[in-house]
Amino acid sequence: MTASDPGSPGVPAHPPVTSDPPGAPVVCMKSDGTQVPCVTSDGTWWPGSQCYAKPIDAPPGDPAWQGHSDGSLWQCTSCEIGAGTTTCHTTALWMPPGGAPTPPAPGRLAADAVRRMSLAKADIRTAPAAPDHTYIGVENWLWVPVSQWATLSRRVTAGATTVTVIAAPSQVVWDMGSSSETCYSAGSPWLRGMTDAATTSCGYTYEHASESQPDGVYGITATIRYQVDWTCRGTCTTAAGSLGLVDAPAGVGTMRVFQRQTVVIR
Repeated sequence: MTASDPGSPGVPAHPPVTSDPPGAPVVCMKSDGTQVPCVTSDGTWWPGSQCYAKPIDAPPGDPAWQGHSDGSLWQCTSCEIGAGTTTCHTTALWMPPGGAPTPPAPGRLAADAVRRMSLAKADIRTAPAAPDHTYIGVENWLWVPVSQWATLSRRVTAGATTVTVIAAPSQVVWDMGSSSETCYSAGSPWLRGMTDAATTSCGYTYEHASESQPDGVYGITATIRYQVDWTCRGTCTTAAGSLGLVDAPAGVGTMRVFQRQTVVIR
C-alpha cells in the first residue's frame, strides 16, 4: 500500500471510458466529517477502524496472530494533530478470512494522485511584456513555456488495486482583466526580429485603455487546465474513468494599455 511517482510522461493508448462523472465524491472521511487522503504511506483509509491499514508480514506463531492460523494481519495507524505536533498510534489487527479493508473506488485513488501531482503554474509570457505597454486595437501575443505543456503521470497503489493517472494539458484560460480568452495550446513565443506578418496561435486585443484600473494596469491570470483520465489494474471495480478538466494554480501578470494619440501635421 504505497504511493509512487514514476516520473515519466505518458499518453493513453486508447480514449478512456468515463465512469465517475466530474464532480462525483472523491474523498475519504473520518467519522467526525474531517476529510482525509484515501491513501498515504501508512496504507488505505479504513473507515470501520478509523485508521490507515496495510498488511503485516508476520510469521506463524507471532503474538499478533492472537493464536489464529488463518485470516490476515493488518497494521492500523491513526494520527491526531494538536498544539503543533502530530501523534500517531499503531496497532496490529487480526482479520478473519475475507475481512480485509476494502480499497477506495478507483476514482478516489485517482483524485488522491492528482492532488500529489505538480500541475504547472503558468509562467505568463506576453508581447509586449511588462513594464512595456501596448495599445488599444493591437493584438498581444500570449504564451507559456513549452516545457509547461507536458503530459504528467502518477501511479497510486492500494493493496491489489493500482490506478495510473494521466494529466494532459488541454487549454490555457487567460483572464486579461477586461475579458478572457481560451487557448488550446501553449501559444507561440514572440521573437525579436519578427515581421508584422508573423501570427500567433494565442492572442488578445484590448478595446479599452487601462488608465482607470488599479495602478493603471490590467491584472492578468493564466490557468493551465489538464484533461485527467485514469486506468485501473488488479482488483478494480471499474477499468477506467475520467476526472474531466482539472485546473492548475494560476499564474499572474499585468498589462498596461494606452490609447494611441493622433498627431495632426499641417
